[in-house]
Amino acid sequence: MEKRGDVWISAILYFGIGIVVITILLAAGLPVINKLRDKNIIIQSKQVMHTLDENIREVIREGPGSQRVVSVNIKKGSFVIDSGGENNIVWVYENSKVPISEPGIDVPEGKLNIRTEKAPVEGTYNVEISIDYSQLADIVKEGSTTITGLSDLVIRNNGQSVDNPLTADIDESLMLQVSINEAN
Repeated sequence: MEKRGDVWISAILYFGIGIVVITILLAAGLPVINKLRDKNIIIQSKQVMHTLDENIREVIREGPGSQRVVSVNIKKGSFVIDSGGENNIVWVYENSKVPISEPGIDVPEGKLNIRTEKAPVEGTYNVEISIDYSQLADIVKEGSTTITGLSDLVIRNNGQSVDNPLTADIDESLMLQVSINEAN
């Protein structure tokens, strides 16, 4: 009888030790996994911004009537198309676990501008990736300007207008219409 009790006690001890080991591994590994996830999200969003910029500039070069459809997949953060005089497209990811650049310093990457700031929560950062079109075009929006999830943007060159030589329009169906100004 004593042998049966010893076997059960051993099994319970091994089970308890196994749970402790798994807990320690998860406690050590989870922050690393979260940092890798955040870095991957930032890299994917930078690629989306590069692709969108390439297509906008291509439509501008091709002239009035040119159009492209671009799929945009925003997994986290907010993707904002600003037409309130700023004429820029911005992706902001708050409370990232990784700084993608030196905090407080603007870092150009191609046509993109990357800025990282320290967030109010210790050990987190706010990352902003933007493209400025103020010298190239005016962005005109219709409807919502914040995009999340998987969306298709239709980029269309509407040609010149009297007031704004280059205009990018965004409507409720997430159509991005780009009108080109010949002045630039």
